[in-house]
Amino acid sequence: MNPSMSEPGGAISEERPSILPKPGEHKTITMATIAKAAGVSQGAISSLLNDRDYGIRVSEKTRDRVFKVCRELGYVPNDLRAVLRMYPHIGDTGVLVSTDYANPAMHPLVQRVVAAAMEKSTFVGKQVTLAQFDPAADYGGDPDVLPHPVNEGVVSRFLLLGAPNASLCHAIMQRGFPVASLGYELVMAGVTSFVPEYATASRIALEYLAGLGHKKIAILPGPFGTTDRAIIELNRGIKLGCDSTGLPLDSQNLLYGDLTYQMGADAVDAILSRDAKPTALLCLSDIAAAGAIARAASKGIKTSTLSIMGCGDDAIGGLLHPKLTTVRMPVEEMTAAALDDADVRLGTEDMATSRTQVFPVSVVERDSCKAPKAV
Repeated sequence: MNPSMSEPGGAISEERPSILPKPGEHKTITMATIAKAAGVSQGAISSLLNDRDYGIRVSEKTRDRVFKVCRELGYVPNDLRAVLRMYPHIGDTGVLVSTDYANPAMHPLVQRVVAAAMEKSTFVGKQVTLAQFDPAADYGGDPDVLPHPVNEGVVSRFLLLGAPNASLCHAIMQRGFPVASLGYELVMAGVTSFVPEYATASRIALEYLAGLGHKKIAILPGPFGTTDRAIIELNRGIKLGCDSTGLPLDSQNLLYGDLTYQMGADAVDAILSRDAKPTALLCLSDIAAAGAIARAASKGIKTSTLSIMGCGDDAIGGLLHPKLTTVRMPVEEMTAAALDDADVRLGTEDMATSRTQVFPVSVVERDSCKAPKAV
């Protein structure tokens, strides 16, 4: 989104959504006019419109009142950042990804979120901006270190992926914009968290495999001792699944490591090296399951000998041979709900509450899992 601007106080091109005043629908508005109508000093108005302190502290309540007056008067400033603060619904979407994702543009989860955000966009020319943030950084002291979408002034809806950073969320909300945390729960005013039922995902995966008749199941549970809250919850679901099915939680069949393609391939090698071989492999990521399927195929191992199940329902699952049975994480639904929630918060200026929405998961049955071969 890169609108064209005209003379001071003035017109926006016809590409703008109708939420903005159209050319000829407003009178020349001065700082003095706004200050008088809002009951504040001209210095405070200047501080707000230019997003600068100028030694004048302006409360959020005063800021909201000033911007409301500007909208009522039909004032459209020249500075795009000020335009967006007054008319936040015209802003773009920013997807901010934790540096825990080494290559976010190639990560299937990030790709799904960006695609869903683009699909949800309705305004002509709407864009999604992708950037990274450090979950351990302090973004409170220096605005210049903030991810570029926060400072550029074209983004008003922020979706965070990965371990959230409270100081980053606070910096965004200071600008009057809500934050959505996708995949992680963050209890913080102005933040809505959208999380899948992680524990349910791994539980129903084990229940599905047990229902096919598998009694010895190897599991890729992620790195040993991880602090990743999503993986911790998935591992909790493994325990629940073992309890509900009566399956033994055999430590030698817990193959710890990064949930990568290579780890999936290595897991198959580990399984084949054993005398008492598991008949199924549950991977807590689809990319690890893809590596397992590739290695099994290279060794001529069929699904009746080793069933392989993933978790995520990324696009790669439907492209494999055999196609991957997995648990669907509702990424697209969470993204759409996050953008709807942002619009609600922008419309009501509701930054005082913290909310969490939990989304159901489900098994996607394809071809990579079969009943174990009778011995």
